[in-house]
Amino acid sequence: MMQHYLEVKEQHKDCVVFYRLGDFYEMFFEDAKRVSEMLDLTLTGRDCGLAERAPMCGIPFHAADGYIQKLVSLGEKVAICEQLTEPNGKELVRRDVVKIVTAGTLDNETLIDEKTNNFICSVYLNAENCACAWADITTGEFFARSFSGDKYFLELTDLLVRIDPAEIIATVQASDIFNKIPLIIHGVLPKFSAYTESEFSYSNAKQTLLKHFNVLSLASFGIENDKNVISASGSLIAYLYETQKHALSNINSITLENSKDLMMLDINAIRNLELVKTNRDGKRYGSLLWVLDKTKTSMGARKLQSWILSPLCNKEQIEYRLNGVESLFNNALVRQGLVNTLTGVRDIGRISGKISNGNLMPRDCLALANSLEVLPNITFQLLGTNAKIINDICDKIKDFSDIVKLINSAISEDCPPTMKDGGYIKKGYSAELDELKDLRDNSRGIIATIEKRERERTGVKTLKVGYNKVFGYYIELTNSVKDQAPYDYIRKQTLVGSERYITEELKQLEEKVITAEEKSLRLESEIFKGIKEKLFARLDDLLDTADAVSDLDVLLSFAVVAKENNFCRPSINEGSALNITGGRHPVVEKMGQFVPNDCTLDGGENRMMIITGPNMAGKSTYMRQVALITLMAHIGCFVPASKADIPLTDKIFTRIGASDNLISDQSTFMVEMTEIATILANATKDSLIVLDEIGRGTSTFDGLSIAWAIVEYVTDVIKAKTMFATHYHELTELEGRLEGVKNYKVTVKEYNGSIVFLRKIMRGGANRSFGIEVSCLAGIRKEVTDRAKEILRSLEKSDITVRKDDKQEEREYSEIEEIIKETDINNISPMQAFAILQDLKEKLEK
Repeated sequence: MMQHYLEVKEQHKDCVVFYRLGDFYEMFFEDAKRVSEMLDLTLTGRDCGLAERAPMCGIPFHAADGYIQKLVSLGEKVAICEQLTEPNGKELVRRDVVKIVTAGTLDNETLIDEKTNNFICSVYLNAENCACAWADITTGEFFARSFSGDKYFLELTDLLVRIDPAEIIATVQASDIFNKIPLIIHGVLPKFSAYTESEFSYSNAKQTLLKHFNVLSLASFGIENDKNVISASGSLIAYLYETQKHALSNINSITLENSKDLMMLDINAIRNLELVKTNRDGKRYGSLLWVLDKTKTSMGARKLQSWILSPLCNKEQIEYRLNGVESLFNNALVRQGLVNTLTGVRDIGRISGKISNGNLMPRDCLALANSLEVLPNITFQLLGTNAKIINDICDKIKDFSDIVKLINSAISEDCPPTMKDGGYIKKGYSAELDELKDLRDNSRGIIATIEKRERERTGVKTLKVGYNKVFGYYIELTNSVKDQAPYDYIRKQTLVGSERYITEELKQLEEKVITAEEKSLRLESEIFKGIKEKLFARLDDLLDTADAVSDLDVLLSFAVVAKENNFCRPSINEGSALNITGGRHPVVEKMGQFVPNDCTLDGGENRMMIITGPNMAGKSTYMRQVALITLMAHIGCFVPASKADIPLTDKIFTRIGASDNLISDQSTFMVEMTEIATILANATKDSLIVLDEIGRGTSTFDGLSIAWAIVEYVTDVIKAKTMFATHYHELTELEGRLEGVKNYKVTVKEYNGSIVFLRKIMRGGANRSFGIEVSCLAGIRKEVTDRAKEILRSLEKSDITVRKDDKQEEREYSEIEEIIKETDINNISPMQAFAILQDLKEKLEK
């Protein structure tokens, strides 16, 4: 046995081998030493023919899942070496590796998040370009994308951050390159694992894909002419074959992602806008996903996260989704009915994965039947809707009445969690099985009758009739009464305190009962195998239905959120004008009262907003809300505003805060400049850029100069729609100098030496930063803030940056004229009018 173990270990050097011995998985030698420490197991030893005992540790096989998950989370691979034959006492039990478990191939529903995909990626890299393929074996989703040009490396890392894979395989060269980047060193992405080079070769990878999809050409998948995508995709399928040891039937197609159809989101945009988790604690609560997630199924929750991280860039596709949301938004009866109906739908996608992966259990069948049973109700409720996406969803939902009938008639409602002891096939489904079970179950009554009779016959009240797997049925007498054993008792086994006997009657009964037990278990297994085969035949229909129901779940979630939070349908234009009326931050407004604000950005006179105002006044919130509203419109969701006209946006860039130096080996200022360089290199006129406090990490004049130059470059060269929040009031002088630059400020009210934040965005630049007043609100001691005010007055008198010349006066008057010209007196409140007038008066007095 140990010789066989060593052979298995030689074939799986990079894995921890779980070697099945009876009711335990055992580990030996170096595996045992390492795993005993990692899992806090007792290290023992075993004689194995060597001079020293082999180090050994083990775990109960029924508790293996938890241990496997922990090992996988620590970066290990686990090879499961199972017993394939029953012990017979004569021959070595046949064993072999039936599965290799890795982080990206976990398929036990208790080990993975039901609301998140568990993707495994394959990356193929050459000198000029690269490709990535990624799949989720629990749902059958399979995607690929190629990258080229001088930015392919950056685009690939952005993709990896977006899909957040559990495991990444690559060539040796690619692994060596990527494992040195900060994103991997600091654990943002998992470490790349080198995989067999030959599987990445174009010819081998292509043959793997052709064989897997059982086709003669890859043209129908749109990847026929992309050698890099074929190399990445084929190597991934080969790796999954090697680890899963089965046909991967639920992976029945591949979707080629086109960068032109999707908005680009880099790691900073995903993090700074807190799309799926917050920066503070990494939780869903407080993220955009938290606000939008009213899904009723786990497959809908996964689809929602995918949509949020992959906004569309195609007007027709966006309107396709928006029409569906609007249809549900306007029909309260249908909307509420679907909420109630979808609540009863389980994860058809991952149950389909279990059918494909061969680990379907009877309880999964019951969950599937309950889910499929409500599908006709869903399609019936959708009959009154006229949106094309809803009609397409109905067309993809198939009829499974035959499957529901089969499962409900065959599977017992109170079936056990495992199949080991049978009991999962319903009584009445198979007459033969019922007969065998009756014999098996009635034997207990027969044994009880025999035991009662033998006690009366022998006069021994402690006489027992028992059973074990080794000796079968027996009569047990304690040593104190063994002399009273009748002559027809045949001694079978001697124990410390008793003797065990058999009789001819027990031998005959044993043969009947054991045969019935074995036959019933075998027949139940065969019946269930037939059910699985019928489910397997409908696998493609199940996957299509799961996809359709998840789409419906997300659209319904959007409609529910829109109705609950007073969102409006955005209009999508193919021009450059972004106009938001009464916009709100979707997350912040959930935390309390919120002051709505408008926004106007375009490619002409209003392409850059210079936003000034004190800290905590709401500049960052305002900019984020505009970015989030833009993104929400692109995923086909209604938006938090009274009106929104959103242009097609190819990319959203953000540069906010200084905490992200944690994932880099550079200073905060260097990180800031690196990210700005990336934005300047990749933004286009159709992009939206959010910049907050650029240039604050160096000296005042350096920072101001850098910020000034960035504003000029973005405005004059890139011409992207940009929001630029700053404390450099000198930048407000750029309005009138640079085309497209407009000044805005967050209003505050001075009161009793302190300030009140009004959270309203208005035209014009702030006259003061109110930094000292904010420090008072933060609790700085009064003597410190009073002294700060004295120093400020002294510095202001000698500030060489204040240039009092005619040109500055002209610029001030020019700004005032602009503010008056753009003020719509028919659409402002008296308080807003007063605030504008007060601001203009302060500018003139200055």
